[in-house]
Amino acid sequence: MLAMPQPLQEVWNVWQEIQGAANRPATLALVAEAGPEREHWRDALLINSLYPEMLHIVEPDAERPTPADVYVLLTSDASVPLAQAFPVIAKLPKEKILIALVAVPEHQAAARQREVLHALELGEDRVMVLESLRDLAGPFAKRLIAMYGDLSIPLSRQFPILREEAAWEEINATSKQNALIGAIPIPGADLPLMTANQLKMILRIAAMYDLPLSVERARELLAVVGGGFALRAAARQVAKLIPVGAVVGAGVGYSGTLAMGKGAIEYFKRMAPHEVPVRRAEAPLSAEPNPVETEL
Repeated sequence: MLAMPQPLQEVWNVWQEIQGAANRPATLALVAEAGPEREHWRDALLINSLYPEMLHIVEPDAERPTPADVYVLLTSDASVPLAQAFPVIAKLPKEKILIALVAVPEHQAAARQREVLHALELGEDRVMVLESLRDLAGPFAKRLIAMYGDLSIPLSRQFPILREEAAWEEINATSKQNALIGAIPIPGADLPLMTANQLKMILRIAAMYDLPLSVERARELLAVVGGGFALRAAARQVAKLIPVGAVVGAGVGYSGTLAMGKGAIEYFKRMAPHEVPVRRAEAPLSAEPNPVETEL
């Protein structure tokens, strides 16, 4: 049996690792009061999802809450203390809780947030205020992915509402790494590391968009990675020959990876499988993350 060339073998090993993460079940549990509002939130979290069974409903007074990787508590009621309205909170692991106060009147939001933090003794990052339902695809998704980065692939694969924020988190992290690598003053020294990072980034994004590896997918991957790669590589190496080359190389490494990641998102978004849920949230959820404002 012929062995793969070393670079291809490394790519395959990375893909196998990513596929293992993608195939890991990751469950969300929605904690909310019964009623139309809860159904609305449930539908929003499941928009375009092929895995509705991965979202569980936990009643506010449940004696034995269903086990889950993350418990998302959503409420728009600012009148009753949270511990009183949701006694189940006392039975949930604090490290798995993310609370969002949705559409709470602006003059009450800050006080309500402080009250929840104090009463439940939670870290500040575990309680947030959302202006509306559409923020589930923006600030909420960004916070959840940042808190549970090790679950970013399975969560975004199963819950498309999280995908773009998860992908941008990956792109920003890889772009920063490649900026440091691009600053290496030796021409050619950065190419293998930077290319490996970009390949891994695109493979992870493909997994987030629930796209399996195949011969066709490999061709698509090469097309995405290859687009403009030679020009950017040449620019980095020429930059290293001038006095401020390290700065220029870092900038090209950062911007090139950012552009490649953005192209991957747009491409994989069109290729990803979709399914319209039985019930769909009425409010639009098209919160486009801005790469310029995201952790630069």
